[in-house]
Amino acid sequence: MSAKQMNEVYWLRIIACLSVVLIHAVSKVLADFSVTGDERVVYRTLQMILMYGTPMFVLISTMVMTHAYKDNVPKGFLIKRIKYILIPYLVMAAFYAGDKYYRFNWAFNDFAREVGYNFIGQWHGYFILIIFQFYFIHLLFVKYINRFKPALVLTVSFFVSVGYWVSLYYYFIDYVNHSSYLTLFFSRVLFVGWFFYYVVAYYCGRNYERFIEMVNENWKLIAFGVIASLGLVQYIYHTGVLMRVTSARFDLIPYTVLLFFLLVLFISKVKQIPSWVVSFSGYSFGIYLLHPFVQTVISRRFPLAETTEFNYLMIQFVAGIVIPIYLIYIISKLPFGEFVVGKTSVRKKVFKETKMSNAA
Repeated sequence: MSAKQMNEVYWLRIIACLSVVLIHAVSKVLADFSVTGDERVVYRTLQMILMYGTPMFVLISTMVMTHAYKDNVPKGFLIKRIKYILIPYLVMAAFYAGDKYYRFNWAFNDFAREVGYNFIGQWHGYFILIIFQFYFIHLLFVKYINRFKPALVLTVSFFVSVGYWVSLYYYFIDYVNHSSYLTLFFSRVLFVGWFFYYVVAYYCGRNYERFIEMVNENWKLIAFGVIASLGLVQYIYHTGVLMRVTSARFDLIPYTVLLFFLLVLFISKVKQIPSWVVSFSGYSFGIYLLHPFVQTVISRRFPLAETTEFNYLMIQFVAGIVIPIYLIYIISKLPFGEFVVGKTSVRKKVFKETKMSNAA
């Protein structure tokens, strides 16, 4: 399949990216304005609607990977991803530890401990570790999975993922509650809870043409499923069954997957992809990495008394997109920029201009 036939991915990256930035913008409003009562309920409801963001990145990354490498992976598959995904992860993990070192006037030992914690997923970039686990799993998956029927694999993986998070939150959480890291590791870093997302995306990417046909044929059922599953998410959260504000929730699995299907359906109707969409999509990884830093700076510097909660939300949201894009543009022009914010279209353009200049 040509790259043109997978243009849905550009839009999906943007949607997932914007949802994550908005979730964190809402968190800043709740914290900085100490929102309570019904207003807090409204903001939390919005966050739960948007919680598909991180798992959708897992779906997108896996779908692209399995579409490109259906039966095997090329030489250098992991090396390339270590260079342009894992190294930026480590660089930014150290950067966020350094930011806390500066803000909280930490001792060096505190900084070193925070770097270690961040390296193993105790910061918002943890989803990269999830994806890397699936890179390794994919090396085995493509060799053996065809021995089993897709329906069986999907069913088993669904119950594994749901069962894992249900068991963790309701039966085993007390065993790790003494450590914030262990709680975060077992709830959101370990791949088991996310496994169903990988399996769904594996079959979507491997059978992409049939996948597009399927979502078109079943759009009414999918649309109803999105509404019903979102209602279930809101019910479980607001009744106190599970009040953790995180994307690592068992009830988000059907909602995220069905919304992913619905978005693919709508986007597949778009015949042409504007150039700005392609460019913006190229910035999504860097925006994901940098936006919390920008939002934290605004939180510390912005005069809250001079604005309303809604205006502050919009400021945090827009700044969390625009300023990271500017920073990515600048960093990408540096010789080592791709090891900080990953590969972008800016980097390619700079190389192209350099070659033309040298040729002249």
